[in-house]
Amino acid sequence: MKLTFTPAATERLQKFLGDDVKMVLDFDDGVGPFSDEANCTLALSFNLLFVNKDADLSEFGAKIDSNLGEIYAKPYSTDQMDEEMTIDVNEKYLRYSLAGRGGELDPALGIKKVA
Repeated sequence: MKLTFTPAATERLQKFLGDDVKMVLDFDDGVGPFSDEANCTLALSFNLLFVNKDADLSEFGAKIDSNLGEIYAKPYSTDQMDEEMTIDVNEKYLRYSLAGRGGELDPALGIKKVA
């Protein structure tokens, strides 16, 4: 599996990256340390998290290659994704999206820095 950040998304997310940070693509299903509550609708909800490199990521056993480095995910969440995914940003509305060949998986991808 490969996730590509567009140039626009890369530019906006650079401020979150560093040697002391790991990226997590968290499926917001109410499970795990970063998921507050599950989404009660049939819509899928993901958050791209920037966490401390020492954070316990034992629930995030899937690793996704990206042009910004390795991304951790819940293994079962990758079942929702295509082999090639993209994260883009709408510059006008500053809204991020997660999409694959089959279309948008999450048109309002959350971006969070977790201390």
